Amino acid sequence: MSSRTRRAVRSRGLFQLTRTAIAAVAALCWLGVVAALCAMPLVWSQPGWLLGTLEPAVIAAHGDARHLLLQFTAGLVAIVALLGLGLVFLRHLLRFVRAVGERQPFTAGNVQRLRRMAWLMLAMETLSILIGLYADWMGPPFGWMEVGGGMSITGLISVLMLFVMAHVFAAGTAMREDLDGVV
Repeated sequence: MSSRTRRAVRSRGLFQLTRTAIAAVAALCWLGVVAALCAMPLVWSQPGWLLGTLEPAVIAAHGDARHLLLQFTAGLVAIVALLGLGLVFLRHLLRFVRAVGERQPFTAGNVQRLRRMAWLMLAMETLSILIGLYADWMGPPFGWMEVGGGMSITGLISVLMLFVMAHVFAAGTAMREDLDGVV
């Protein structure tokens, strides 16, 4: 088996592993969405489920039980939004990985995907920061809402990296198109 054939077989395995990892992360996102959507009606139909776990001072800090339930629901909606953005990001990532796996990396579609992924990542980082601030405002019993962990330096670096990669892929696409025109 030639070295080129071995590399091709290895890279197919790597792309398959990457697609499997993306599917696993997407499944976890869907699980989070379903859990949050199921929790919303449960909180309103069985308020004792949440309120019974909290100290009266925590409830009083939010005005009353009704306000606390509204604020809790708002936190769940924000989490669903964050996970939804993550699912859209993963869809673009999967399409990008497929195109690269098919040896079509430098295309206008991939440039567009990378740009969209950069904007989605920026939106997710911003929403994650807002959720972190909201969870801090809600108080220690609601620290679990901080699913994104607040501000993340690695997330911000990822945003910058995606914008740079989009620019690099745009240049590569232009070079490929120029080369195609020559041949």
